[in-house]
Amino acid sequence: MVAVASVMILGLATLVIVAYANTPIPTEKQQDAIRQESVITYADGSPLARIGTHRENIPLDKVPKHVQNAVLAAEDRGFWTEPGISPTGIAGAMFRAVTGGGTAGASTITQQMARNYYAGLSQERTVSRKLKEILISIRLGKEMEKAKVLELYLNTVPFGRRSYGIQAASRAYFHKPVTKINESEAAMLAAMIQRPGYFATYGPASNPAKQALIDRWNYVLDGMVEQGWLDEGKRAAAKFPQTEENWSDVPDDPNAGYLEARVLNELKQLGINDQMLETGGLRIKTTFNKGLQDYTNKAVKEIRKENGLGNDIQFGLTAIDPRTGGVVAAYGGPDFRKQQFDNSFQGNVQPGSSFKPIVLATALDQGISLQTTMDGSYKRTINGATFTNDNRAENGIYNLKQMTAMSINTSYVELGQKVQLSNVVDMAKKMGVPADTPNLNANYTSLPLGVIDTTSVTMASVYSTFAAKGVHRDAHVIAKVTDHQGNPITNEKGEVLEKLPWEKPTRAFSEGVAADATSAMEAVVKSGGTGTRASLGSRPVAGKTGTTDENKSAWFVGYTPELATASAMWRQDKKGNRLSLIGVGNYSQVYGGTVPADLFKKFMTKALEGKEIKQFPPPVNGGEVAPWAKARPTTPPPSSSPSPTNTPDCRPGRPNQPPECRRNSPAPSNTPTTPPSQGEPCNQLNMPVGCDPNLPPDGDKSWWCAKPQNRDHPACRGQDDPDDGVGGN
Repeated sequence: MVAVASVMILGLATLVIVAYANTPIPTEKQQDAIRQESVITYADGSPLARIGTHRENIPLDKVPKHVQNAVLAAEDRGFWTEPGISPTGIAGAMFRAVTGGGTAGASTITQQMARNYYAGLSQERTVSRKLKEILISIRLGKEMEKAKVLELYLNTVPFGRRSYGIQAASRAYFHKPVTKINESEAAMLAAMIQRPGYFATYGPASNPAKQALIDRWNYVLDGMVEQGWLDEGKRAAAKFPQTEENWSDVPDDPNAGYLEARVLNELKQLGINDQMLETGGLRIKTTFNKGLQDYTNKAVKEIRKENGLGNDIQFGLTAIDPRTGGVVAAYGGPDFRKQQFDNSFQGNVQPGSSFKPIVLATALDQGISLQTTMDGSYKRTINGATFTNDNRAENGIYNLKQMTAMSINTSYVELGQKVQLSNVVDMAKKMGVPADTPNLNANYTSLPLGVIDTTSVTMASVYSTFAAKGVHRDAHVIAKVTDHQGNPITNEKGEVLEKLPWEKPTRAFSEGVAADATSAMEAVVKSGGTGTRASLGSRPVAGKTGTTDENKSAWFVGYTPELATASAMWRQDKKGNRLSLIGVGNYSQVYGGTVPADLFKKFMTKALEGKEIKQFPPPVNGGEVAPWAKARPTTPPPSSSPSPTNTPDCRPGRPNQPPECRRNSPAPSNTPTTPPSQGEPCNQLNMPVGCDPNLPPDGDKSWWCAKPQNRDHPACRGQDDPDDGVGGN
């Protein structure tokens, strides 16, 4: 039996010698190690992050000796002294490979280096791969200096966290170069080589993956002592090192982690897997403006200080370019290294009355004029539920523009019923609200008051539809993805990504609807509305405030022709429970027209600094006064001529109109409209027509001073605090 085995081995040896001579060391073009990392850049092309962590090559003489020894103790303790391999030894290794045994006979470090360094070896799980790997390893061991083999190995071996090479691993786990790590840290990195995809470096030792790594770490240190590479005293004093919780390619940038996470999430949606990212050399251009992204942190910090707000107050702030749908900047949090939760992309809070413009767009799209008047009584019962306005002074008849400017809850709830909430839900989806948004339900009578849970990214996307004249483009953070030569790539589904999905715009409503809705929302900011603190002076601004029930969140969402920005504010405890904003900082009560409007103004002032002032298209004043309008103005009587039986009912305000009823609003005129005279103060019913709500009334001013935007007016000094009702301004 022994003789037969010997003959087989000798026969294999002869074959191996021939194969050995015909298996050259792969050329540089075949080297897997030169595969390129993927690079993420800002919109201007400046680097943001690298995916796959580039192999930051480092000469062997720059790698500390204790780091080299730790790796050898883990993977190949006899590396420096192993003799050359004889043909018999080669045949034995080949025999074991063919029969399923181990691959002993070739240097462990050398064999791993061959597998890591040359293309194709690590991907193929076949006998031929093993044979090829062994032969390449043998040639490397005989024809390449051991120091060079070790250097190549240290610069290519994977360590987890998408890091390849000892330098990248040191930065990934300890956020410092390999020249700065000690023996315990070196041993941990060396231990990672065995199972980089399994071991856990962070968290409790009760985690089996963490305990397994600690056991391997002890094995490495004991091996270093055994080989005489580590003093026993140091070994006894060694403690398992504390790693950083997350890898960051830009450790000094508080935003980098947020931006990278957003990009990675979007890449998955595009069907780009981890292997493509780590080895494909992708070039990923984002929509982020670095200067404005950095400014979000500064703006939030200043707002906190100016208003005496603590760390329990959270902010979401997102700006979107309506021409593309690209997210220009979004506040994630104070620092990704301390808080991984992304406030702007993950912070779901109720938008309150900033949802109302979706209802307004639905009404205008059905041909209902801004001049349609509605009952805005302070307290009303609709569908069995009772609703109130923000305070008792809001109690009268208002047209759509006025009830938007003043954020009249009761009339907006009724408007939702008139246009049908199923149509409001459809409009919300057209404008960028995801279909699976919690509480986006036509069965909720209170839907117009913003009872959904949503993010600042979503609300900025919704308002960008108004800024883009009725055209919606999905919010996104990736502008372009190519290979390293600028060519389109193919995803894991085999799809060529020449154009990204969000590059295709859709029309949500006409330009005329957008112009009239914008006119109503301009009144929020400049005509005694709830958002006057968001004014940008001579630059036109349209937007809407939002304050939810119990003041648990406050919003201002607005836009100019160039940019749509959502500013959200909420309060939560350490467990994530939402708390009221009543009595926080310098405020007895926070409204969307206060702190969120201030944050909007601060950010937009910076974002538009030095840019040409562009005007909104003027309103077209389209549509007709709805037949159900309250106190309708006098109009000519309807024609008594019977309508043909096949003519659809296209009267304004009729829900679920067929496509032929959709109005084609006239194109916006270039002639500016002349505002009505505003020299007379309004009474509690917002009368007479054309009155100026910014002027304090004669006599009793308590109802006027109750409005948030008027409380600081000189005429209100000495007035008692108003009796505010629950509402959603």
